[in-house]
Amino acid sequence: MPNPIKKIYSKFGLNKTSNGDAPPTDFEQQKEFDKKLVYTLNSKKIPSIKQLKHLSKILNPQEKKLVGLLLVLIIGAAIFIGATFYRQNFLPVPIAGGDYTGGLVGAPQYINPLLAQTNDVDTDLARLIFSGLLKYNNELEVVPDLAENFQVSEDQKTYTFVLRENLKWHDGEPLTINDVIFTFQSIKDPDFKSPLLISLRGVEIQKIDERTIKFILAEPYPSFLEVLTVGILPEHIWAEIPALNANLTEYNLKPIGSGGWEFKSLIKDRLGNVKSYTLVPNPDFYDKKPYLQKITFKFYPDFSTAVDALKNHSVEGISFLPKDLKSQLTNKKSLNFYSFYLPQYTAIFFNQKNNELLKDKIIRQALALSIDKTKILSEALQLEGEIIDGPIMPVIVQPSTDKKINFNQGQADKILDEAGWQKITPEQYQEFIQKQKEKNANHQGATTTASVATTTENQITQGFLRQKDEKILELSLTTINQPENIKATELIKKFWEDIGIKVNLEIVEGNKIGRQIIKPRNYQALLFGIIVGSNPDPFPFWHSSQTDDPGLNLASFANRDADKILEDVRKITDEEKKKESYQRFLDLLTTELPAIFLYNPTYTYVVDKKIKGINIDRVIIPADRFNNLSEWYLKTKRRWQGGK
Repeated sequence: MPNPIKKIYSKFGLNKTSNGDAPPTDFEQQKEFDKKLVYTLNSKKIPSIKQLKHLSKILNPQEKKLVGLLLVLIIGAAIFIGATFYRQNFLPVPIAGGDYTGGLVGAPQYINPLLAQTNDVDTDLARLIFSGLLKYNNELEVVPDLAENFQVSEDQKTYTFVLRENLKWHDGEPLTINDVIFTFQSIKDPDFKSPLLISLRGVEIQKIDERTIKFILAEPYPSFLEVLTVGILPEHIWAEIPALNANLTEYNLKPIGSGGWEFKSLIKDRLGNVKSYTLVPNPDFYDKKPYLQKITFKFYPDFSTAVDALKNHSVEGISFLPKDLKSQLTNKKSLNFYSFYLPQYTAIFFNQKNNELLKDKIIRQALALSIDKTKILSEALQLEGEIIDGPIMPVIVQPSTDKKINFNQGQADKILDEAGWQKITPEQYQEFIQKQKEKNANHQGATTTASVATTTENQITQGFLRQKDEKILELSLTTINQPENIKATELIKKFWEDIGIKVNLEIVEGNKIGRQIIKPRNYQALLFGIIVGSNPDPFPFWHSSQTDDPGLNLASFANRDADKILEDVRKITDEEKKKESYQRFLDLLTTELPAIFLYNPTYTYVVDKKIKGINIDRVIIPADRFNNLSEWYLKTKRRWQGGK
């Protein structure tokens, strides 16, 4: 009987191979037959899902690998296309949430916009807690804040402001035009002792209606708008405090303002020092609400401690990074560094009232000639700054070439010799001290003798000193306890010792420099940094009316010609004529030498990279780093952007 399988194979032509070889074995024939049989049962070329389930049964190992690879590629491509579409159309946007902790060096004293100008910590906090009629935006342009709008008359003598509606203080009380008037009248009150007093001298303030105020100036003052960025105080609180006691009230530490951030709490140690200070968003603020939900500031005695706090994640940013500490953080990839040139200068201010020797211009010239500013810039600032020769930024005007004082230690030594300051050895100096002791003991008693010994008897390691008319050429140089300043004063001490001047260094802590040194003008020579602001007007720092506190004339410089220039330049609107006036003033300072101008350092602050939204191109004062604080954020959420 014929084999039915063979008949079927014969029908399909499977009884021999394509090349005429012997037919396959029965097993191979059966497998091939099964395939053909499956194909005859389905006329479609594309397999159904049910058929695909059996795909593995008919594929050989090599075919299985190929199919698996194709599946992986297809799935990967789909994931890539989906992820790309998601990233391009669902973009991360900031959302509310998260806290920021910043480190500040120093401590708050007067968180009061009328008193905060001499303390960076106070200025930082006052900037956040208080609002002014005007404010600076990210580009440092003056724009409305509490004011809805303002107008300036053609003669630039009348400024009219209209307040926004429904403004509130942090305690819920309404903010009115009376608060604005009260604030500026307080500035004008000498008993309040505001450094801003001079800026409002001769300014008349008029209330027009419940939302409108007018300022009338005796003369045009192009920078007057900048004065009006000062924070406004609440009359319902401060009216009860006598102006003489303005610096004593607890509202200087627990202020009520109207800014975007309000005081929540502070923590003190057992000695009463403020260790941390917490702010939260003002729910009634007229402008955009911030993303951050809380800001805490921690206070440190020095920058080394603050940098350590940043390294161990106790804080997420520090207000200033000294040049000599930068190397400790440069390898920290989690940090962003922001550096700017501030409109500021560092100088040595002479107080001639506290040291008779400094009244001699020859001595001041020798002191100036002996200073190598390039070496200070290199070793104290690591070249992060620029050398200056006056209190007006070099981009505006520089001293005339023939009046400029350049480093020349040989010339300094020569003019002291010619002025009769004889060189003496350390041994001769000790003999001189002994004679002075005996002389004082005979004429003034043992008490004075002890005092002289305490102040003048110390080891002299320099090669020689200078003596004239029974006087030693000696002075004290004071500065704030910051690494940059300390290094600079050490270099200056060496420069002056090289020409025979005995120098005593006095290093003062940052929280004491204003109260104990600057306010009472308690120094002979002071190395200090002055921030002049966006307006180069030198009037507040050099006019004779500013020699006493709260004025900022640290050199106690009084010169009629200088006063006339400073008064007239405020009235000039033509920029070229203004530069000419500044040139005359700068040349006068170079001739009179009330100070030695050294350098303009860069300002660098550091923030953890997890804090996003910081977008500041330049700053006038360190507090300007917060100008776009409402844009800082920690958290994000992806949202559909419509394919944009």
